Amino acid sequence: MRSELRLLAIVDAYLPHAGGSRVYYHNLYKSLVEQFPVHATVLTKQAVGAKEFDVQESTEQLKIVRRFQTLPNCRYRQLPKAIFPLAEAASYVLRGKCDLIHSGDLYPPGAVALTLKRTFGVPYVAFCHGEEITQTDRLRYQSALRDKIYHSANAVVAASEFARQNLIRIGIPEQQIQKINPGVDCERFQPRPGLPELVREHRLEGKIVLLTVARLYARKNHQAVIRALAKLVRDVPNLRYLIVGKGPEEDSLRALVQSSGLQEVVSFLGYVPEEQLPLLYNVSDAFVMPNRAEPNGDVEGFGMVFLEANAAGLPVIGGLSGGTREAVLDGTTGFLVEPDDIEKLHATMHLLVTNTELRRRMGETGLRRARNEFTWSRSARELHELHQRILQPGLSSAVGVER
Repeated sequence: MRSELRLLAIVDAYLPHAGGSRVYYHNLYKSLVEQFPVHATVLTKQAVGAKEFDVQESTEQLKIVRRFQTLPNCRYRQLPKAIFPLAEAASYVLRGKCDLIHSGDLYPPGAVALTLKRTFGVPYVAFCHGEEITQTDRLRYQSALRDKIYHSANAVVAASEFARQNLIRIGIPEQQIQKINPGVDCERFQPRPGLPELVREHRLEGKIVLLTVARLYARKNHQAVIRALAKLVRDVPNLRYLIVGKGPEEDSLRALVQSSGLQEVVSFLGYVPEEQLPLLYNVSDAFVMPNRAEPNGDVEGFGMVFLEANAAGLPVIGGLSGGTREAVLDGTTGFLVEPDDIEKLHATMHLLVTNTELRRRMGETGLRRARNEFTWSRSARELHELHQRILQPGLSSAVGVER
């Protein structure tokens, strides 16, 4: 491997576009270029607020290039549009500016990486968060292309044990898979006193505050929290519930709040910039997101928000679905509940909001775990070692080594 690795990362969307996988990529690449001689170029699509974000986050070693639009699906009529990211990525290869490709999503990044490997021999690493597999299992042609992308990769990075198990299920050899968990920025997310002006703005004085940070999608299951909350406020009236995020479920959630008589309890805060999120964790007492699996295969691959909440000293409640078993230690850093069991969710929320000592103990345990086990520097080191094994095969006979 040359003294400086020239990495081309092709991702469907990138920060400030919302989503845990987008946070995963950006922090992974930031830490990678800070620790190792790597020049990373991220090839992605436009996003609202991207100009300001790119100016703030780009460095000499990390360049963000926004050129193409996302394919809504991989149906045949959409495939010609993949020529644009393919042409852009090929230009880096032809100009000698790419030693290794990362495909952050299946379509079009994975298809582009597969084509460039077959055409020019450039190696690539495919990333998997788990839901890419569950959402394409029942789609004949998309699942066939999915499997080809993963099988042809020099290595596949599984962002969680959930993703790793799904890769094994579809036949990817274990030695081809490297699990690299997300990290959490414990400098940004840490226990701090809540800002008095934020407490006043959201009328939180003397309240026990529950928080959800997630896009307003069905699988995040905000509606279950609202239904459980409607019962909970009868016994614990000094509650407030803050919902951070936007999405297609907003109208139905607002209607549910209205019909449940919770207008004075629930606040929709909409989109909150990344740099302001820690402030909201610091005015909250517990984090709740009883995520569930949707019939179309949409599922939580890991749940980085649970780590962020733990890093801020909060206990968490998550759903027994997808990869959350790895993000939340049930009974230790928080609780996991069956996502559609409103009675169980209500009882678990009641236990947390009425037991200050339990909240403190779980929050402190979660904080220690986040700081000790989930750092971006560690994740970047594991990725760097994987690069070395791909580009210098003599260093190891195996591609994936569990740590």
